[in-house]
Amino acid sequence: MEEILKYLGTATLLTAVVGWLIRSIIIHYLSKDIDTFRNKLQAQSNIELENTKHELHLIAFEHDKKAHLLHERRAQAISELYSRLIEFIWAAGDFSSIMEWSGEPSKEEKAIKLYEKTQSFSDYFNKNKIYFSKDVCEKVETVFEEINASMIKFRVLMSMRKEGVGDSKEYHKAWMDAWNLMKDRVPSLREKIEDEFRVLLGVT
Repeated sequence: MEEILKYLGTATLLTAVVGWLIRSIIIHYLSKDIDTFRNKLQAQSNIELENTKHELHLIAFEHDKKAHLLHERRAQAISELYSRLIEFIWAAGDFSSIMEWSGEPSKEEKAIKLYEKTQSFSDYFNKNKIYFSKDVCEKVETVFEEINASMIKFRVLMSMRKEGVGDSKEYHKAWMDAWNLMKDRVPSLREKIEDEFRVLLGVT
């Protein structure tokens, strides 16, 4: 009986040792597999992170490129619009001027030039309003409409007077109103537009 107990004790001990060894071996290999998996996962994560960074860089580059192109187009639009606006203002000032010198174009010739500059400005402005804020557009429209309305009235009364059907006092009043508008009001309105354009161009 004692021998049997010793045998059973030894067998149990051997079983426990073998079980422990098997468990240790399994844990060892599982640990290696876990480390390998962890390393692979980390490597894959690093690759995906780099890919994401690259994609974000490309998106940022495209955004910057589009913003740069938009700024260039807006700058071109501002330059062209300002040029046409100034030519329109000059033509209006020349047409309404109370000082006339010998050898210069007649009022009729100046009226034709003003009409051309009016159309040139109006066409370009209406086609490129998308590049400007509503506030800028309103300021530009205010200048244009006030000048244009005054010049049309003066031009109509000038034509009527030439045909002998106009009122001389009304004609001279329209002339002085147009001249005073160009002399007193337009410079401040023009300055506001120039300030807005400088802001859009980033030079202030």
